Amino acid sequence: MLYRPIAVFDSGLGSLSVVREIRKILPTENILYFADKMNFPYGVKTKDELKGIMAKSIKFLEKYQPKLIVMASNTPSIQIFDEIKNNFSTAIISTRLPLKKTINLTRKKHIAIMASRGTLMSKEFDYLLRKEVPQQIFVEKIDSSEIINLVEEGTFLFDHKLTHQKIKKVIKPYINDTIDVVALCSTHLPLVKNYLEVILPSIKLVNSSTGVAHDVKNYLKYVGDLNKNGTGRLEILVSADKNNFQSILRYMGVRELIFDVSLQL
Repeated sequence: MLYRPIAVFDSGLGSLSVVREIRKILPTENILYFADKMNFPYGVKTKDELKGIMAKSIKFLEKYQPKLIVMASNTPSIQIFDEIKNNFSTAIISTRLPLKKTINLTRKKHIAIMASRGTLMSKEFDYLLRKEVPQQIFVEKIDSSEIINLVEEGTFLFDHKLTHQKIKKVIKPYINDTIDVVALCSTHLPLVKNYLEVILPSIKLVNSSTGVAHDVKNYLKYVGDLNKNGTGRLEILVSADKNNFQSILRYMGVRELIFDVSLQL
């Protein structure tokens, strides 16, 4: 068992984009990556379902005595984080929408937000938009659930033509010459950033995973709990479909051991 890791979890492969960013800026920290594939996708769950899943996952991860736990998914972060964040003894960090950075980058005052259906349809998301996005900026909402599924299945690694076609089909009705910035508001989406850059060559892409990693660093710095020396290790847990998940990670160059786990508390 890793010594006092940073625990990172979501419903599958999305956490990997956050893990990569954390490893870049905190190479001395141990990371425990939990892919809760049994509950994929979070984006179609009700709020009550999400509360139950989050509570179970966090209590499970607390057994590993982590420094903190990262909820590496936008959907529960937006819909239920504020309601549950004080229910646990371990500090929880959510995934924040990169709205401020997106707004600062736009020159045409027309942006797009790519996210799961659950994120885009939630009243919490609408509240965030009203609170943080000035009225003069127009927002396109792009339901990217199909793309998230492509990532989770590993299709984006093995069938480049199909992935390109599907991504283009999803975003084409919403993207025009007046949009200059797109926010990737699912942690799965940075994994297909190379496709998006080809399809949207003149548009800036903003990654929510980068902000999460900086939040983790700032928290550990604030509480004086950063590792000063050594090389951090990565351990990976998965709650279902281990063989397929492992083959995808191996294809992506991830060599660490992957362990089957049950969420029995």
